[in-house]
Amino acid sequence: MFRLNLRVTAHVVALFLLSLTCLSLAEAAKRDTRTLKLKNGLEVQLTHDPEVHRSAAALSVGVGYLYDPGDKMGLAHYLEHMLFLGTKKYPEVGSYKKYLSENSGSSNAYTGEAITNYFFEVSHEGFEGALDRFSDFFMAPLFDPKYAEREVNAVNSEHDKNMRSDGWRANQVQNLASEPGHPLRTFGTGNSKTLAGDNTKALLDFHNKYYAASIMKLAILSNLPLKAQAELATKYFEGIPDHPVQMPEISPEFRKPLQNKYRLLKVKTIQDVRTLTVEFPTIRLKDHLESKPASILGTVIGYEGKGSLLSSLKGEGLALGLSAGGGFSHPSLNSFNVNLTLTSKGIEEYERVLERLFAYIDLVRKHGIEEYTYRENQAMAEIDFEWKDPDEGMGFVAQRTALMQDYPLDEIETLPYLFKKFDPAAYRALIGTLTPENALVVLSHNAVDTDKTEPFYGTEYSLTEVGGESFARLARPGPAEGMTYPGRNEFIPYNLELVDEDPHVVWDDDLAKVWFKFDNRFNQPRVYLQFRIQTPRVYDTPRNGQLAALYQAAVQEGLNEIVYPIQVAGLSYALGGEKPGIVLSIGGYSERIGELLRLVTRNLKEIRITPEKFANIKESMIRNIENGKLGQAYARGGYYHRLLILKKQYTEEQALNALGGLTLKDVRDYAETLYERVHVTGVAHGNWTDEKVKESVEILLGQLNSKPLPEAERYKEELDLLQPGERVMFSKQVADNNNSIAYTLQVGEKSFELQAETSLIASLVESEFFTEMRTNQQLGYVVWSFQQRVEDEVYLRFVIQSANHSPFELVRRVEAWMDGLRALFDGLSDEEFERHRASEIVALEKKSDSLAEELGQLYYLATVEKGEFDYKEKLIDAIKKIKKEDVMAASRRIFDSGRTPRLIVLMRSGKNGEKLPEGVFTAVEAFKMRRTSQGASAASANNGS
Repeated sequence: MFRLNLRVTAHVVALFLLSLTCLSLAEAAKRDTRTLKLKNGLEVQLTHDPEVHRSAAALSVGVGYLYDPGDKMGLAHYLEHMLFLGTKKYPEVGSYKKYLSENSGSSNAYTGEAITNYFFEVSHEGFEGALDRFSDFFMAPLFDPKYAEREVNAVNSEHDKNMRSDGWRANQVQNLASEPGHPLRTFGTGNSKTLAGDNTKALLDFHNKYYAASIMKLAILSNLPLKAQAELATKYFEGIPDHPVQMPEISPEFRKPLQNKYRLLKVKTIQDVRTLTVEFPTIRLKDHLESKPASILGTVIGYEGKGSLLSSLKGEGLALGLSAGGGFSHPSLNSFNVNLTLTSKGIEEYERVLERLFAYIDLVRKHGIEEYTYRENQAMAEIDFEWKDPDEGMGFVAQRTALMQDYPLDEIETLPYLFKKFDPAAYRALIGTLTPENALVVLSHNAVDTDKTEPFYGTEYSLTEVGGESFARLARPGPAEGMTYPGRNEFIPYNLELVDEDPHVVWDDDLAKVWFKFDNRFNQPRVYLQFRIQTPRVYDTPRNGQLAALYQAAVQEGLNEIVYPIQVAGLSYALGGEKPGIVLSIGGYSERIGELLRLVTRNLKEIRITPEKFANIKESMIRNIENGKLGQAYARGGYYHRLLILKKQYTEEQALNALGGLTLKDVRDYAETLYERVHVTGVAHGNWTDEKVKESVEILLGQLNSKPLPEAERYKEELDLLQPGERVMFSKQVADNNNSIAYTLQVGEKSFELQAETSLIASLVESEFFTEMRTNQQLGYVVWSFQQRVEDEVYLRFVIQSANHSPFELVRRVEAWMDGLRALFDGLSDEEFERHRASEIVALEKKSDSLAEELGQLYYLATVEKGEFDYKEKLIDAIKKIKKEDVMAASRRIFDSGRTPRLIVLMRSGKNGEKLPEGVFTAVEAFKMRRTSQGASAASANNGS
């Protein structure tokens, strides 16, 4: 996997997102850590946690695509792929993935600018075996010529997948604005052209040059004692060879300032994107790890409350969103970025947007960074640090090994997350780089004027230098009218305490049913609440479906300035939609949660936005629907799959037609009547009491002032099920450059026994399908197989996306593979079956990693499973009871009998001109009417006989 750096990586609250991998003090009481350095120079961090669900490990190498040789662009990424294709000790391709699959594990890797990171997670029982296989990646990779050429195709397929992604396209064009000869101008993903020919020598040279233990970092997380972890690290990783590594210098001057001009890059997008990004090369941020100037300034420029830059731009109808913060992941490359999502007016008047931005920067420059801004950020970082949810799995260790490349080993636990120094000089130095001369302004839209074409993605763009009056308005901006420096935040929760109560069902009547589960695991002063407010007016018609979406956006926009300081202080809320109704979610530190709940519920029936803001919201929704039509082939296949199997699923055209005539008055009228009849299903989880939860329900119901909605009138999803033995093919042509197949087997109506059988079958075939289709046959980069449940029906699904193979050829390949599955199941040993059984049980027994995740599971059980909170336990029990013979019989019934219904959804690329086979549906309506047509044909035949 190649990681794209979109440069604008920090949201306005990026400071708080930085703490996503740190440990709370409560968690530290359970977790012990140790650092060591092996004899070969490899630095290691070990973490012991007796409650962690799986063991995990990651190893990062301090080299990325910026170090590719000029004649082999994409080599670092290609090498990442090759390490998965066999080692001296484990030469069989796919054996690593198969081993992880059998032991409830998974793995991945990415190549960044300055780092290549490999990581996995696995059951505790399979951990040592996984370490044995994983460590051999770095000691004895085979680089088998048989697979080397094939894997170039996989790299090329990955590039094909990204060809129409505006993010990838813009990032590559933005690289071209760098100084001539700078490594940023490289093409880091690589494709079949840049990696053409025999790559054996280049692979070996790159591996021998950079894959040395001294620039590697290893992180391990397990329930094993630290001593045992240290022994495993020594046993399996001390054999990685080491030698001195001389890294080529990466010049920090990747783009030099101009004189009395700024750079303007216009990028023509595929989708209807409307963004303005301003990138400033800046000071070396690694020299200021304790004061974090990019995070501090990001919270100031990215502020969204009253008097903010974004508020001002919204007031003029120019922008919809804004984020700010530091970019790049290489220590020598440093930038500060401001990213704005514009309206159509904003695109036309982007120079006005720039004027307001530089006026605000000038305001901040003259004002300076207030110490209270630093102290508030410091306090919230410490609060988040102290009460952080426990992280586990390969995401935790992967981020640890990435941080170990940039932070001293003895400070890796705290320095990335905490603010330790108020440094006005550093803040001034960073602000001093935010000048027009130093800026690259990137305007992205599908209708900009261009005069150049980027060679790898075919992106149209123009790059000019803008001086004269346009530059002067930015260099000497006028007063920042209507904008102010952010004031003090009175919502910082300084007085956090824990309480202790038993869980109970707290509310049950004809208006609402709400469950509360006290947190006795995370021990944090937080609470999360989620309410599904069922109402018959959300998905009964296409018009109401779009009114509901507009309503959600309008309420949140109207509250944004008021709620923003509360959100910065560790509280959050969201208003979303499901077909049955509106979903209100509120969570965060329990001290102030009631205030946020009252504020939000008071505004559920009122729309407080201007007509101009409404027009911008509506326009954005229309663009999002239109842009969806330009998505990747497999995503479009998913869209049509939903249309085919769901009885009530509105099309994009229905949504657009409904949206077109809606007005702000329509939404205001809708808000007044939306909650006339409701039924609330809710869950609460965290550090609260029954009384507090009851009070929250009273607040919600009091504001809604609704009548009960009887169960018979609540929305229920219905499926369009295929008949036994029915095999249906559906195909559409899409704008993407890829073809795709989504091959779905309709297994049957849910029962715990059937779900147990199907989950084990999915586990047994997953690695086989991936290895055969992706590695051996090289059909494409996207190759997935999985079990899926939709309402009460169980499915097995197989997805492939390919740029080089027809979707109908993909059908032949998939069905040929299915024909060979009998041998796989007939040859299934007792030991392999037990490994997969144990793997499924481990996955189901996994506990939530956070209060919010636990709430999500509770919400699912309360709504989808109708309050069956022991659902997982029942499924685990079914898996424990199932026999190998049962699974073998089920596999024959599903794959061999001919009675399993099959829905095959095929997307044809825009350049695919093949003739469709007879009997393939091309219209959803024809698919829905197929039985009527079949019945009519049968009747006609009978009448004629």
